[in-house]
Amino acid sequence: MSYTIKWCSLLLLLFSSLIAFSQEEAMSQINHFIEEKNWEKSIQLLQELEKKYPTSSDIKFKLAQVYFWNGNKNSAFDKVSEIPESVNSDEILRLKIQIQQERKQYNEVIQLCNFGISKYENTEFYYMQQTIAYTELKESEMALSSLSQVKVTQENKATIAYLKNEILQQKKNFIMVGYLQTNTLHDAFPIWYLTSLEYGHKFNKHTIIGRVNYSFLSNINAVQYEVDWYPKLTQKKYALLNFGISNDALFPNYKASAEIFHEDKQFTVSLGGKKLFFDTTKDVTILTAHVGYSMKNYKIMYRNFYILQDDSKSTFSHYVGFRKKFDEKDTYIQLEAMYGSAPYFYYTNNNFSKVSNYRIGLLSRFKIYDNLALLPNIQFEKEEVTPDYFRDKLHFQVQLIYTF
Repeated sequence: MSYTIKWCSLLLLLFSSLIAFSQEEAMSQINHFIEEKNWEKSIQLLQELEKKYPTSSDIKFKLAQVYFWNGNKNSAFDKVSEIPESVNSDEILRLKIQIQQERKQYNEVIQLCNFGISKYENTEFYYMQQTIAYTELKESEMALSSLSQVKVTQENKATIAYLKNEILQQKKNFIMVGYLQTNTLHDAFPIWYLTSLEYGHKFNKHTIIGRVNYSFLSNINAVQYEVDWYPKLTQKKYALLNFGISNDALFPNYKASAEIFHEDKQFTVSLGGKKLFFDTTKDVTILTAHVGYSMKNYKIMYRNFYILQDDSKSTFSHYVGFRKKFDEKDTYIQLEAMYGSAPYFYYTNNNFSKVSNYRIGLLSRFKIYDNLALLPNIQFEKEEVTPDYFRDKLHFQVQLIYTF
């Protein structure tokens, strides 16, 4: 009797080994097609293999993976759901989370991540995926809390910075305080000061900004009030509409401008114009166009200004900028140069003469804290006051932006 039992056990073991070998051999062939990204053939062979071994969790898992890689997230979800609850592994849970992330089932992603955090030692993947889900649900504080649990390494540093910036971009309000000082060198011309205070709010499809500018030159004080509106026109197009009013000498009485922008991954282009209305001098019309091209972490920009005065005088100005972007979004340093008669900032009258100005500047933007950004800017300008007579100017500007 015991002899018969031993032989039966041996035959069963041998039969199981043959099945395992046969399955392993088939999976090896399928993995070859997967490496070649031949998804259709891989799916066909896996489906045939599943018919032979309908209870194999390994085959179901591999088939769910290939469905997912092939972009068929619903079939991937159906297949991974067939794996019994009793068969638990870190690999299966990660696949479920990735599938549900693609299916936009963010609340379930959060629950699955919580389970993974409590069960497995390596939690970085789960906190990262949970952060993405909270971000998609617009729960900024929960997203930041989850992201703060991830230990920063050289490998994940750029990803963490990107996610943090995406979260902070969801904050709807911002306040900007600005200061600009223009010094005329080797000349008795007084220092020109400008301070700005603005508040902006982001809506779903547009942003509105209100701004107050206060300028001081010698014994002249001036205030200007402005409104910017950024409506989103399409996925890649938006507009900028601006209106300003002032009854003081250092600003135009009224100003109005409009510009349409188109942006994609590499190119940005825009076309627009501005009208300046003065009380005692003739009005000025400025037409402008710009093109920008991005190359990985670099961007080169060109902008042209066509300035037309009511007495038919017209001039051109040309601007070129070169920007180096860093890992953190909206953090950069930029070198720029300009030639022409358009001033750096002030449009105090319509005296855009045909004499030329030359300007070169360096500016940057970087984060002081998560929701606090600093934008320092220095510009050197050679201003041609009369033909062949130049005076030098230095512009110092700094802006502080707080988002909340």
